[in-house]
This record gives sequence, C-alpha cells and structure tokens, in this order.
Amino acid sequence: MYCARVLFLCPGRLILVEILPIGDGMKILIADDDPISRKILSKIVTDLGYEPITVSNGKDALESVKRKECSVVLLDWMMPGMNGIEVCREIRMLDSDNICYIIINSAREGSDDISRALKAGANDYISKKSNSIELKARIGVGVRTAQLEKKLIDLNNRLKYLVRIDSLTGLLNHAAILKELSIELERGRRDATSTSILMLDLDRFKAVNDTYGHQTGDKVLIRFSNLLGQSCRSFDRIGRYGGEEFLIVLPRTEDEESLSIGNRIRARAETLQIDNEIENLRVTCSIGSCTAANSEKHSFSMVAAADSALFRAKKAGRNMVMSCK
Repeated sequence: MYCARVLFLCPGRLILVEILPIGDGMKILIADDDPISRKILSKIVTDLGYEPITVSNGKDALESVKRKECSVVLLDWMMPGMNGIEVCREIRMLDSDNICYIIINSAREGSDDISRALKAGANDYISKKSNSIELKARIGVGVRTAQLEKKLIDLNNRLKYLVRIDSLTGLLNHAAILKELSIELERGRRDATSTSILMLDLDRFKAVNDTYGHQTGDKVLIRFSNLLGQSCRSFDRIGRYGGEEFLIVLPRTEDEESLSIGNRIRARAETLQIDNEIENLRVTCSIGSCTAANSEKHSFSMVAAADSALFRAKKAGRNMVMSCK
C-alpha cells in the first residue's frame, strides 16, 4: 500500500496534503443466499488480506452499503427479497460520496444478462464457474478502484475547503464570509430573527508593518484571528474581509448583544500578547456594528452600514465600537 502526497502552493503558505489509502483492514461485502458460496468467497477475501462481511439477502446488502461499511461488494444475482440487479440500482441512487465498487458474481452467463447487470450499475461481472485466481484478480481491481475513488473524493473535499479559507489566518476568506452572511440573512428572514454583523479593523496596522516588518504584521493578524475565534460563539461566522479588516456574522443577534460582543473583543485586543521579544507591541481595534431586524436587509447594504460605523469609530479616536444607528 502507498500514500498519495499532493503539494499546494497558496499565497504565503506551502501546504502538503497527505491522503491515506483505504489500505489494510478494508472490509468487502459478500451478499449471497447460498451459505456454501458465502464460505468460499469469505475464504478468498481473507486470503487477499481483507475482512469479509457476509449477508444472505439484498436488503441487508443495501443497508450495509448505506452504512458505508464496505467499498467493494460481491453481489449474487438471485437473492430473496431484492435481487442483485435491484440492489445495484438502489446503490447507484445513493449520495455521490458513497463509494461502492460492485462485482456481480452469478451463475448466469448470457451476454444479455451481463449487459443488464452493467447497465444497472455493476462495475464488473464474473461467473460463479470462474476459478479463484480470476476472482482474486477482479477483487484486486475493485479494491484499487475504490481506493482511487476515495482519494479523489478526499482531494476534492480538501480543495473545497481551501477555496473558502484565508491561507494566513485560517478564517473564512472574503467571498466565503459574504456567502455566509447571505445564508444567515435568508435563514433569519424565514425565522423572523435578527442578524448582526461586526466590521473590525486593526488600528494603525501599517505602522506595525513599517516598524517591525511584515512577518511581525502577519503574527499580529494570526494572533488577532485566534482571539476572534475565542471571543465569539460557536455558531458565529468569522472571516478576513481583506488586509487587516475582519467581518463577523452574528446570527439571531440583536443590536445590544452585537455591541456587547464587539466590546468584549475590543477589550481583549488591548491585552493581547503578540511577541514576547517586542515589549511595546500592543494592538487595538475599531469596530462598526449593524443589525438587520428580521434580517430584512441586503448583505451589501449591511456591510456598507457597518463599514460607515467603523469609519466613525476611527474618526472619533479609534479603539471603540460604534453602531450604524
């Protein structure tokens, strides 16, 4: 067995993603109503180094696949309740991330039967008269195919994650946080609940970069991002809006509570320890708040209002929270 390693180049960060194969310990489902056939197939699967899971009917086979117990299935055609063809069709209607390589293992050998099985969703078809060497080879193909499919799904999920995440801070990026705001506003309109946002900006951040360098500036952004995560509720959404600006989406939150959360963040930022080697390095933040009663505002108008409140906080002396009201 082997591991796939994929290298991503992201702004400011090199990411090595290691995707492990299904590997040893893979379970292979054997669905056959004949106990002798189940015993023979179990021995073959065990000899290959995999764990056999056996069922005697189509319904139990389908339930096992739904539970994602096995990624490779040896399926008899004729079984009580649901036959193998019916099970195939039901499996192919499951979610796309439900990996299942299906081998029909049947006494039927006609070309029409093979064609029917493949059209129903089977990946392979092998006669029960075939010897164990051929069956082992077909199972091996199924295992390798299932492993590759799982790697592709894992890689695709990782890519989806990276597309939404700011590479420096690990927070949602600009596009992703605006998307979350739109989703929460839609949910709030359905539930008739308020949605609030906080627009935050680190005060005099350019001076930090100019005085201590961009590496220290990046450290400030990372430490402040961690502070935001610790200061917000589990269902809040936090994003890096751009540069030293951050946007927090507060679902089911009225204006007063939004201001309270903002002031908690502002107070904690004052005491945030950035670098033990730089004694005088302290940061503060200015915050603009906006609340949409019953969430009946557009995301862009909310951001504009919060940004305007943030500007007033800056103009009034910085290190304060202001509402758009």
